[in-house]
Amino acid sequence: MSNGNVILKVENLKKSYNNKVVLDGVTLQVEKGITKVILGPSGVGKSTLLKCINLLTTPDSGKIWLEGIELTDPDVDINKMRQRIGFVFQEFNLFNHLTVLKNVMIGPVKVKKIPEEEAYKIAAKALERVHISKELWNKYPAQISGGEKQRVAIARALAMQPSIILYDEPTSALDPSLVGEVLQVIKELSDAGMTSLIVTHELHFALEVANELLFMYGGKIVEQGPPEELISNPKHEIVKKYFASIYTRGR
Repeated sequence: MSNGNVILKVENLKKSYNNKVVLDGVTLQVEKGITKVILGPSGVGKSTLLKCINLLTTPDSGKIWLEGIELTDPDVDINKMRQRIGFVFQEFNLFNHLTVLKNVMIGPVKVKKIPEEEAYKIAAKALERVHISKELWNKYPAQISGGEKQRVAIARALAMQPSIILYDEPTSALDPSLVGEVLQVIKELSDAGMTSLIVTHELHFALEVANELLFMYGGKIVEQGPPEELISNPKHEIVKKYFASIYTRGR
């Protein structure tokens, strides 16, 4: 695939905390319109990787490019580049003092300096894409469900018209009954061509949405490939044990 189609490229990324290695030379790329899903046990560096990609966490070494611009270049305007990276957190991170609509409008207005009338149209379209009905637009986060909050958080990311959306375990804080509505929205966006990098433990969802699975262990991507192939015929012993344990628990 030509470099013009590569939205995100990560090369030899390393990060340690208190002498504990969290990322140990991670290399990956995500092409335009592609959804890649990162799987692996808890504590292997998946969330840290996402936070390093938009420099919410500063990597110790390695390089990151977004659409050909190096984010790890000390001279880059990282705040400007972050506008092109949507980030959906585990815990929603909505502003509790703002309505649903204002939560989605705030990025375009405050960050991109878009006039409120235009920002309203952008926010309205984003909320419609995630199936948030108009009667909820003037409610506050405390007045809506966890699933609705996460869908609003996705709409907030969409409103910035990003080149890629990073999802950090977007259903981990939800009641099980609300997981499906959020996963359906993410799948619809991926099917529509939204470039996405997703960290999740939802294996069935990963199978449905991913063009490629990446399996992390020990701070590294130890195996990657098409979803069905990786899950049914993994090569790495750690990956075999992981999927075997999931299938055993599911019986």
